[in-house]
Amino acid sequence: MTLTDEGTNIAANSVTNGSGIYLFTGVRPGTYTIRAEASGLASQERKALTLAVSQSATLNFSLSPQSAAEVITVTETAPLLDTGNASLGTDVTNEYVRDIPLSNRSMFGLVFLAGGVTETAGQGTQDSYPSGTNFVSNGQRNATAEIRLDGALTSAPEQGEGATTNVYYQPSVEIVQEFKVENNSFSSEYGNNGGTVVNIVLKQGTNKFHGSGWWFGQRSALDANEFFRNANGIPNPDHVRDQYGFSLGGPIKNSKTFFFVDFEQLRQNDPFNIDTLVPTALERAGDFRNSLNPIFNPFNVDPAGNRADFTIPNVIDPGLIDPIGQKIINLYPQPTDPNALPGQNNFHKSVLNKTTGRQFDIKIDHNFTDKNHLSARYSNLHGVNSVPFVFGNGDWGPGGDGLDSTTDVHNASLEDNFTVSPNIVWTNRFAIDRAVAPVTENYPKLSTVFDQPGDAVLGQANHLSRFPTIQMDSNNASLFDQCCTDTTFAHTLYSYSSAVSWAKGRQIWKFGGEQRLFFNNFFQPGNPTGIFQFTQGVTEQVVGTGDGDQGSSFASLLLGYGDNDGSSLDTSGALANKSKETAFYFQDDWKVTSKLTVNLGLRYEWSTPYTERNNLVQFTNFTGDSGVAVPINVVDPNTGTALLSHSGNLPGTTIFPTSGRRNIPVDRNNWAPRVGFAYSLGSKTVVPSHSSGPVSG
Repeated sequence: MTLTDEGTNIAANSVTNGSGIYLFTGVRPGTYTIRAEASGLASQERKALTLAVSQSATLNFSLSPQSAAEVITVTETAPLLDTGNASLGTDVTNEYVRDIPLSNRSMFGLVFLAGGVTETAGQGTQDSYPSGTNFVSNGQRNATAEIRLDGALTSAPEQGEGATTNVYYQPSVEIVQEFKVENNSFSSEYGNNGGTVVNIVLKQGTNKFHGSGWWFGQRSALDANEFFRNANGIPNPDHVRDQYGFSLGGPIKNSKTFFFVDFEQLRQNDPFNIDTLVPTALERAGDFRNSLNPIFNPFNVDPAGNRADFTIPNVIDPGLIDPIGQKIINLYPQPTDPNALPGQNNFHKSVLNKTTGRQFDIKIDHNFTDKNHLSARYSNLHGVNSVPFVFGNGDWGPGGDGLDSTTDVHNASLEDNFTVSPNIVWTNRFAIDRAVAPVTENYPKLSTVFDQPGDAVLGQANHLSRFPTIQMDSNNASLFDQCCTDTTFAHTLYSYSSAVSWAKGRQIWKFGGEQRLFFNNFFQPGNPTGIFQFTQGVTEQVVGTGDGDQGSSFASLLLGYGDNDGSSLDTSGALANKSKETAFYFQDDWKVTSKLTVNLGLRYEWSTPYTERNNLVQFTNFTGDSGVAVPINVVDPNTGTALLSHSGNLPGTTIFPTSGRRNIPVDRNNWAPRVGFAYSLGSKTVVPSHSSGPVSG
């Protein structure tokens, strides 16, 4: 049996066993010619066979005695069915990837073509954070899918949680050959995910040079104006999107070594709309007579909890205006709509959310011999995003205004396929994913308002000098309340695996193992110089009633009277942690008859929990002796009968790391069996069935 790649002219050979079964494993998706020949029998050849990603196909030959030198050639062949396994999934070919209109040219919008895949509530079908995985598959939790690029991992644990995954490197849709969404019953080769694997295959070089160039553009002249901008006479802001690049592939040495490269550039300006409520000129001076709600003096409260009017009702006495509160309220921009009704949004502005980026891939395929094939790929991405500062408010838009972020990604893989014998193939793979994505801000500094010697403490907690968060309630605009700025983040994921495929009689055995090392460096200080909350309840008439028709948070700010319950100063430490995932598996695909294939698999895996570089973690021992005695006696008030009587110390202690114990105990009782079958009803129909699940001790 000879299988020849029609693009590279590279051939692989196999020999049928005593049962007439032959095997080609580790075959890259593509178009092939297969030839069957035996001494004394007429050879048969079938051309233009298309093999899809993650497909296990069966192609039967029936050779007749040779009456003369003859070869039977079939040039038109029906698509190959996935007859060798019971996994369920959807193959998305290059025609869909290339030609379907995609928002932001992200291929992950196409995962929704797969059965059972739906959008995350409120997110829609556009790719959103966590990038690349934010979809729901068969009712499972969103953002838990595993994404593989040419077999190598590109998805990693989300930096802030670890319970979800995201993707920092996404290839250009122009170079994706095809991908497959496997969301049910995949083999024991896959694990450590939430139940969905997306396998992406990139294009590669062939014996002929081939390439492409592209440009996708958008301009504001073709965009409809946003409703509120139009209503307030604000013209359509500049909107530009240019995405352009090229790809080129071909031979370095014919039928031996091939290359494929691509480059893509992105320039995008998106309108960032801000519609909010800011203090009027009168309110900045303490005059709230034309405001929506009446205000009362929080410094003059009778014993019944009633606040008195100011000397002039709804006008703050000049002597009560706090000088720092006055400075802060003057940081607000002036209203753009002075005629807005009281309590309605009086500030409307559109700024540009600017994104620039470039990415490229370099791919080399080399055949040492017809038995040994090496593939190497390096992918790189650099992106910058910036939104001008207006309020530093995270309540509107994706992330809010006043942010600058940079993303640098390096993703590389190395794969070697070695044919030990016609029936044994050994595959080894190593991959690395490195992402660095800091986020900074351009807020005013502490010293612009907090310029007294005692104010320096605000910048000491987290060694930052940005302005504190000024949090307002109702629909009043807050200042500097971004949750995720001043973030320092970098991760590195190493993954390596080894697998052997062995055709033995009517069975194809595949066994191997993999390990993943994940290093996560993360610092996100939240509100690093403090959060000061001002509520309308401080200036309502009756203390504690929560009357939404009284009081103003702008008045509370001007008075310098904050809400103690919502104000705080926290410290946050940087984390540098590591986790490790290890797995071994065995898969048996048994071709019982020419129509029936039974799939049996077993996966054993364990996770080594996070350790921290500086041992800044702690564990809980729920049965440990706390040394704190709390007697508990519960008596029925009607009968005086003792319902519960307990003496002794409370159980539960906190344990800190030592040199001998840096993480919680490892659970090594995780087994995942897989059972399934695929039955071919004919050349056009296959019925798969599968059962799998974890068994934990």
